[in-house]
Amino acid sequence: MKPVQIAQVAEAVSGTIAWGDPTATVDQVVIDSREAGAGCLFVPIIGERVDAHRFIPDVLEQGAACTFSSDHTVQGEKGACIYVEDTLRALQDLAAWYRGQFDLPVIGITGSVGKTTTKEMIAAVMAKKYRTLKTLGNLNSQIGLSLMMFHLEEDTEAAVFEMGISMPGEMDRLVRIARPGTAVLTNIGVSHIGNLGSRENICREKGKIVSCLTESGALYVCGNGDLRQMSEACVPAGDYRRIYYGIEPDFEFYADEIQVMERGQSFTFHYPGGTERVELSVMGTHNINNAVAALALAIRYEIPLPEAKEALREYRPIAMRGQVKKVKGAYLIDDTYNASPDSINSNLHALFDYPGEGRKIAVLADVLELGEMSEELHRSIGDYILSEREKENKLSLLIAVGSEAAYIADCVETGADDIPVIRCGGADEAAEILKEHMRPGDWILVKGSRGMHMDQVVSELTKE
Repeated sequence: MKPVQIAQVAEAVSGTIAWGDPTATVDQVVIDSREAGAGCLFVPIIGERVDAHRFIPDVLEQGAACTFSSDHTVQGEKGACIYVEDTLRALQDLAAWYRGQFDLPVIGITGSVGKTTTKEMIAAVMAKKYRTLKTLGNLNSQIGLSLMMFHLEEDTEAAVFEMGISMPGEMDRLVRIARPGTAVLTNIGVSHIGNLGSRENICREKGKIVSCLTESGALYVCGNGDLRQMSEACVPAGDYRRIYYGIEPDFEFYADEIQVMERGQSFTFHYPGGTERVELSVMGTHNINNAVAALALAIRYEIPLPEAKEALREYRPIAMRGQVKKVKGAYLIDDTYNASPDSINSNLHALFDYPGEGRKIAVLADVLELGEMSEELHRSIGDYILSEREKENKLSLLIAVGSEAAYIADCVETGADDIPVIRCGGADEAAEILKEHMRPGDWILVKGSRGMHMDQVVSELTKE
């Protein structure tokens, strides 16, 4: 973060300097009091359990340059304090103001699944030409995206931001903060349908990412299946261009002639100027869609396709996003960061592409935040497993973890007597079951919602 005077901060958030030197500067913004130190602005967030205002004396004692406070009775002598009405809103206002200090290409990515991998692939491609900032970790929310703005530096030439929502109205705030000039809509599934009510509502809310696109802007939409029709019905039109990509031949950018290799896959990329053969080191049709988006953005930002292809060939999954870990001769596919019915089905589809004669095992835990549709949507995963079986893609073992995943087990047990099913209550039990059943050569998918702690299954098996 480039240094900003406290007086500028106060003006940006419509706050009042309670004490301190208005000409002093801050060069970092933190919400964790343990990270506060010299040059920091501390933003005390009021959470469900903890009001971080209690840490204000500590952070100032640690040498923080400034703090926000919505408690106008807070007083002190060290550092500086800016009174604001709402600390979260002030954080977002400051982030939006700071973002406005930079004139550079900003790509915003949203969707129900595929956001992170698409962000990683696009950022890898963009980095071939530009000094590119990308979303770090899970900083894609109301707080996280705000904090990402402060990673913009004088030498940043492009930025790729992941923009995640779970409630109505959130995308409006994210767009105000990041102001993307190009947007990508990866998919519309059922993640957070318990909060948003329907896929159409999810599409409308995520589609608000176009609200700041101008005549020079563009929205890239994965149009596979019904996604093109849904986006046309639910995402408002504007002066921007709407461009479709995917694996269907009527899109401006698409992939076909997909071939599975021993350690990856290849496809033919079609674009208005011709075709290119592309290799990936990751499995799954969903990753081909993500790669097509990255290649389309390479063309938009005038990155030579040979360099873009090289970036994609070198791409490897990040932690808990499809990493393959070898354990006693078996292969664990660690996709435990989070889950939705759509992403589980995509990962199951990819599971059967992995090489060798080893068994294919799925450890699937509850998908949370599905509301009244939870049973139906979990059963739909079971239906997908049965449909793959009809294509001779048969699981060797299903381990269902949790009360909602039990509906997956019910469906599979009812529809197939040749797929063994084991039910269990949690991650610890699932790990013990896997220790007992896994064999060398097995490919094992581990996936579930973050709240189900399926990463502990992988941790337990890989620590030995």
